Amino acid sequence: MGGPRHLVVVGMTGQTSTVQGALFGDPVTVETSDHGPAATQDPREVARVVGLALDPGLFVIERTGLVLRADPARPGADALARHDGDTVAQLLDTGHLRLGGTHHIHHNGTESPARSVLVPKATRDMVSRWDHLRPIPAPTPEPAKTPQRSTGVINVDVVEPGKALVCLGMTGQGGTMLRDGGRYRVENDHGALVGHASSYRAAARLLARYHGFTPGPVEIEHEHRRYRR
Repeated sequence: MGGPRHLVVVGMTGQTSTVQGALFGDPVTVETSDHGPAATQDPREVARVVGLALDPGLFVIERTGLVLRADPARPGADALARHDGDTVAQLLDTGHLRLGGTHHIHHNGTESPARSVLVPKATRDMVSRWDHLRPIPAPTPEPAKTPQRSTGVINVDVVEPGKALVCLGMTGQGGTMLRDGGRYRVENDHGALVGHASSYRAAARLLARYHGFTPGPVEIEHEHRRYRR
């Protein structure tokens, strides 16, 4: 699928945890009552989104998580479909896509700071192997899930480097994130372990699903930078 190319991204309740064998990467901790947007297990969807990342390129506004798509015909970018945006977030969380340097992107008449997204060689090789399967096997259909309430905007307050407090919108639920090696330990309001995540944004979505909500947009506030002692 070509050589390396740089892309821009604008880019307790008594519940029990279980380990689900993910199609991509290491097993992940999920909740048995998880009713949030399901991570795709369809290789065809992943291959299609990786293809968009390679050409024409994607954009994600980091503050809100909004994923955009480059428009080759003009400067700027257009919003990507919500389902495809969720897949981009999934691939970033699992390391199949990576964030690069900061840029500025025009969208809806405004200019926003953006992060570039890199497609690692291992991901390109993985998709290339799938492309040689005729056809790529379809996933087993999953039973329909009952829609759940959205959290609304999830607020993540980084109170000190490596530590953040989470408020799940107006739900009254929340939790804490603590840096644990190269990842983040996610705890509920009672200090019980919910799981581990690769970033503040991924940890916020994990906590929302733990409480049985559909994750909304994540806004991150670095309080320790604003109120230095």
